[in-house]
Amino acid sequence: MIQTALLALLLQAPAQGAPPSITAPRIEAPVVVDGVLDEAAWQQATALGPFHQYEPADGRPAEERTDVRVWYAPDAIYFGIRAYDTQPGRIRATRADRDNIDGEDHIVIYLDTFADRRRAFMFGVNALGVQMDGVRTEGAASAGRIFGGNIDTNPDFLFESAGRVTEDGYIVEVRIPFKTLRFPTSAQQNWGLQVERVTQRTGYRDTWTDVRRASASYLVQAGTIAGLHGLERGMVLEGQPFFTASSNGRVTPTGFRRERTGRDVGANLKMSFSSVALDATINPDFSQVESDAGQVTINERFALFFPEKRPFFLEGIELFNTPNQLVYTRQIVDPIAGGKVTGKLGPIAVAHLTALDEDADGVRDGSAGGHEALFNVARLRRDFGANSLVGLTATDRSLMGGPAYNRVLAADTRIVFGKLYYFEAQAGGSWTREATTPGGEIAGARKDGEIWKLEFDRTGRMFGFNYKLNGISPDFITRAGFVNRNNVISAAAFNRFTYYGDTGAAVETITTFFGPTLVWDYDDFASASPVETSGTLSTSFRFRGGWTARLGLNRDGVDLDPADYASYNTGIGPVGTQYSPLEEVVATGFSIGVATPTFQRFNADASIGHGGTPIFQEGSKGRGTKAQVSLSLRPNSVTRASIGTSYQRIYRERDDSEFAHALIPRLQAEFQPRRSLFFRAISEYRMERRAALQDARTGAPLRRGTVAVPAQETNGLRVDLLAAYEPTPGTVAYFGYGSSRADTGCGSITGCRSFSLDRLERMSDGLFIKLAYLFRR
Repeated sequence: MIQTALLALLLQAPAQGAPPSITAPRIEAPVVVDGVLDEAAWQQATALGPFHQYEPADGRPAEERTDVRVWYAPDAIYFGIRAYDTQPGRIRATRADRDNIDGEDHIVIYLDTFADRRRAFMFGVNALGVQMDGVRTEGAASAGRIFGGNIDTNPDFLFESAGRVTEDGYIVEVRIPFKTLRFPTSAQQNWGLQVERVTQRTGYRDTWTDVRRASASYLVQAGTIAGLHGLERGMVLEGQPFFTASSNGRVTPTGFRRERTGRDVGANLKMSFSSVALDATINPDFSQVESDAGQVTINERFALFFPEKRPFFLEGIELFNTPNQLVYTRQIVDPIAGGKVTGKLGPIAVAHLTALDEDADGVRDGSAGGHEALFNVARLRRDFGANSLVGLTATDRSLMGGPAYNRVLAADTRIVFGKLYYFEAQAGGSWTREATTPGGEIAGARKDGEIWKLEFDRTGRMFGFNYKLNGISPDFITRAGFVNRNNVISAAAFNRFTYYGDTGAAVETITTFFGPTLVWDYDDFASASPVETSGTLSTSFRFRGGWTARLGLNRDGVDLDPADYASYNTGIGPVGTQYSPLEEVVATGFSIGVATPTFQRFNADASIGHGGTPIFQEGSKGRGTKAQVSLSLRPNSVTRASIGTSYQRIYRERDDSEFAHALIPRLQAEFQPRRSLFFRAISEYRMERRAALQDARTGAPLRRGTVAVPAQETNGLRVDLLAAYEPTPGTVAYFGYGSSRADTGCGSITGCRSFSLDRLERMSDGLFIKLAYLFRR
């Protein structure tokens, strides 16, 4: 009886009403977007109801008052927001770079223009009017990121915004042109609408509608703005010609040599209708203006993932979303030209991309290079029910002038039911033929493989789970996606419990995740023991005022495959004895972490972990320590800096000798005197060393043939400088310089010296200029 009462108490939550629906007036009146809200149209605008707390605890009234007014003209929709604050002197706001306002007080507007509760345009503004934009989607991994969460801030949209801090909070004003949006062609429309407010000094996130954590969908809980009519959009034509110039140099056997200055012109073209867009690019410039953050690689077995950042690929990227990351556009490395169509027609979403990629080195095909590869990537999706979908993905990468190809076809579905649950499934196959001769004239044997996934999830307020079974056969290959490991079947069962403190309590939430992950060789599933096992228990604490702490325990086991070490030998004599690694490595460890609130001038995060680890390169067991520290500084409204360090050290358990050591400090400094003018400097030092490989049992050197596998050591510094002028998205002027320097003593008798800047010599550098102008009519 008592147990039943306690269970009922744990599971109960405040009643949730139906999401509200409002109508907004259509007003033809001139308005200046200045953050003042003094025009007559704002007095006629519709006011949204009071806000609700969403994080850390849902189902409660918001602690700070937020007033939102909305109306629309024939060509745009307008929002005016007054964010009241009982401590206005503690509002966090800087003149940040676009999309870089996560650490500041800000407002986010979600417009679900197709009212399908699956995708919404996102427009964010901080207290000074700095913009953030992107797309939020429900379900499946993002085509721009490997993990879910489904918020992609890489796409940029044209809209107007202004903001100012007042004596009782801040005010923001937003104008979103209908030419920026896509929506159905019907004469009268209903759009999904949500407005979020983030207050950094408390870490609270408030929403207009009463959004609950106990739901498989965020967007399905949005409100509605109904009766929109007379929307004047028409066909939008955009052209973006651009000019780039670069001068690169690098060390050669005869000294440092600078290449001829490269100059290129190209153009991006767009024809956008109400619900469909056509994009094309000619001689595209896909230069990165920001280097990827360094990742520790001294004990990794599989490829690392980096998100897509290139503008052409980001248009409509959410429509390529698919489980198992079968679409990963960074596989198109050096495009010559490309075209794309994306859109939604009723319940059907379509996306198709064609690109011609230059494969000068031939590495990706096994040929000698000199061939181009033609990519075709297509995704078809149909919505059904309140929040469910079924989709089909097809990709093809074919070598031009040669027989090599890779083709993938897969179907998937995501079914949401009972409000809290979703079931996701995927099944597909790949068909691959590689080039085997220097010219690629003769094709090797064809490899066929399959991929599949089953996932069941419950997103409850206090209790949730995610159970997943994923299979990738030995010969499954995707050259247009990101699948960094095949020949496995993995099973994961994660559970979550969340405790919510009372209003005003010192501990606001405590969340615990726990569960196992098991991995089998593909053909041994259910007939043999797993080759890898892991169990995790992690708990996070959120305290009033924005402090967080994390604790974690893990136990991992892995069977080492002798076939992975077939090239090694050890022992005495010119041939030696075939090396055999340890059969199994079982390791336990722990981790702790803490994050500060977002204070007015800084915030910080630190974590450290210690425990056993497999040493994959030599098939032995070790123990190691990992640590990461980051500090963000905001000394004034126009200057920002972030400092971070990644550290890892691994010792062999057999004799406590050091196997590997890595230290990667990174500094990023930004100065932005105006919203359109931006200066940035990034400096990253990478120090990595790895000992010569040894026999896991005796410590004898491991050899390939008669040569011992030597130690490796690198010390290097990378510096990237950027000056950017961007008055509007698409109209830009970039001036950048990058330089890589390395310790020339590494690998020699003198050896490396950590942070010995005087020993660093220039290895490569590059200067680039990009000018682009966006025309729209």
